[in-house]
Amino acid sequence: MESSDIKTQILAQTPAVATSVPQDVISALAARYEILDSLGDGGMGMVYRVRDRETAEVLALKILRPEIARDPAMMERFKNEIRLSRRVTHKNVCRIYEFNRVNDCAYITMEYVDGESLRAYLQRVGKLAPERVIDVARQVAAGLSEAHAQGVVHRDLKPDNVMLGRDGLIKILDFGIARALGDTSTTHTLIGTPAYMAPEQSQGKVTDQRVDLYALGLILYECLTGQRAFSGATPVEIALKQLKERPLAPRKLMPGTPPHLESIVMRCLEKEPARRFTNATEVLRALAQPTTSSRRAQPWRSLAIFLVIGIVTALIAYKVMDQKKSLPMSAQTEAIPNDVAEQQVPPELIKLFETAKQGDAAAQERIGRLYLDGPERARNERKAFFWTRRAALGGDGNAQYTLARMYESGRGATRNLVSAYVWYQIAVVAGNDMAREGLSHVKAELSNDELTEAKQQLRKLRDSRASGGTRSQRTIE
Repeated sequence: MESSDIKTQILAQTPAVATSVPQDVISALAARYEILDSLGDGGMGMVYRVRDRETAEVLALKILRPEIARDPAMMERFKNEIRLSRRVTHKNVCRIYEFNRVNDCAYITMEYVDGESLRAYLQRVGKLAPERVIDVARQVAAGLSEAHAQGVVHRDLKPDNVMLGRDGLIKILDFGIARALGDTSTTHTLIGTPAYMAPEQSQGKVTDQRVDLYALGLILYECLTGQRAFSGATPVEIALKQLKERPLAPRKLMPGTPPHLESIVMRCLEKEPARRFTNATEVLRALAQPTTSSRRAQPWRSLAIFLVIGIVTALIAYKVMDQKKSLPMSAQTEAIPNDVAEQQVPPELIKLFETAKQGDAAAQERIGRLYLDGPERARNERKAFFWTRRAALGGDGNAQYTLARMYESGRGATRNLVSAYVWYQIAVVAGNDMAREGLSHVKAELSNDELTEAKQQLRKLRDSRASGGTRSQRTIE
């Protein structure tokens, strides 16, 4: 497609924006980017799906509205979005790549997410099954946990800013109004969407990461019940309800809501920040196990889960040590004993381990995540490494990226930048954009000899896959 054709396409599809963007700017953009389609009109400008002619990557490109591009304060805020978001490297957070100007026009490029917003999905289906809500909660909380660890608060989290990828991956969008934790320079400035504001936020008080947890609670409430926790004719009415009213318990609207999930949602929605979860990591832990009240009702179930995890992993570890290292991976995994499985193991856990034992990379990746970031009593980084590596060798892209990070950080294995480089490279080839930054960072630390060694390991791994994967898994250590 020629540049002139692209210019015509933009003018034809989006006349309101095109009339405010000079034709020389459109031509300049078209010289670098092939416009594939329009993704919509956001609060700060038009968003397009484009292909970068230089790298052949498909990206999202946001052209800022002229009134924003001409406003120095707004532009500084937008630049702050980029500076802050680059601190966050996580699979559940959308990455922003570049900020550019063409004459008086400003635009950014960011990771393209193939899917739809949670808002659009809810408008189609009404509400989600509790199991799906838990999945949404875990992925959003995981992204928030990493952002908060980097000192970044979203402050405008809502279903519109949560993207559901077609591959099942959920990503948080638009940290455009985020501020560093502890920044009180905007104490009296209201930032956010009224329907998803925490009480302290709507009052202009000092805020921290707990405003994101309150917004998460509102999102989960809406996913569970199909309606907002607070509604009103005006934003002021909604804000007042946020301050004074307590929402109806989800189980009164949806009796099938699991008690522990309702407890998590309602704790996120506490008016006083001190009564909410302290951080997103606590939310993740609560999602991984029943709350205290639920454990009192069925104390055996929670204990059984942890007991079984310990038994199963101990058996696996025993078999691994007992077998020769040259044995293939399939011979190193022991089945869950029938008597234990029948009496104590929840069916979903049995199914997960059996599926992983049969070579399902996705199940292996989930077990790896359980040991890496699951309930504190179940964590074991060496076992996390064992299962994550199996999943990575099986072709799971998330596991490949996680394995690279484990090698780079030394979690679960001896720190090995050569192996980190290898797995970042594999993840990049598989289409994982988050791995690019890790690859670049690790590459800068490697010597020429180490880079040569890494390339040799990559060739060996590819040869192993080409021959049916019969070579030892120790090709990469």
